[in-house]
Amino acid sequence: MNEYIGEKDANYLNRVVSVLAMMDKPFIEDLWISRGEEWSRYIPQLSSFPKYKDMKFSDSDNYFIQSNTDANEAEYIDEARHYNKKWMGEYTASDIDYLEEYYTGLDRDFKIVTTNHKDYAKKICKASLHMDKCFQDVLNGVSGADSKYKSARETFDTLSKSAQFSESQRGQNDVGLGCFGVTFDQVEQRKWVPKHIPMDKDSIDKMIDQFASIKESV
Repeated sequence: MNEYIGEKDANYLNRVVSVLAMMDKPFIEDLWISRGEEWSRYIPQLSSFPKYKDMKFSDSDNYFIQSNTDANEAEYIDEARHYNKKWMGEYTASDIDYLEEYYTGLDRDFKIVTTNHKDYAKKICKASLHMDKCFQDVLNGVSGADSKYKSARETFDTLSKSAQFSESQRGQNDVGLGCFGVTFDQVEQRKWVPKHIPMDKDSIDKMIDQFASIKESV
């Protein structure tokens, strides 16, 4: 139990209440505060004081149970998986947020224009999400997570290289496109058209002009 509850953070109290619910022990706010809001100091008191021995989780402070239940329901709704047409799969709301933010970043960094690159970008976003979840399993010590993460990382790297979405390609005008026809289409669509900046002629330009004059006079 102590390992599950862990260190104090934003979800510390929620984990405490979840464990109390599983143990069918009450959450008494006054007692919790008096024990410094520490699990290790709070739980022994429930057995030490006669007035708490026969209490169940349903005897907890009602307002706290309700607020915690609402929070759990909100979390459940967020983690419910629904089919998403754009991403062609079942994802939670937090998954979709991750995918959309990652795609926006790719579009900003690599100027995604063609249908082919848009398709690759979506696959890379999904591969990144999968790789991130596999890596979390590695951190949590899940059995077999290492091999799953390695496979997910290889898939991500392969997709990135195929689409030429890599740091070496960041900011290049051709965004990995090897077709002049596609480049012309992008210019016609007014996407990343270079701005002409007139410059004064330097000595080399003047020499070229002189050679041109000499050639014409010959």
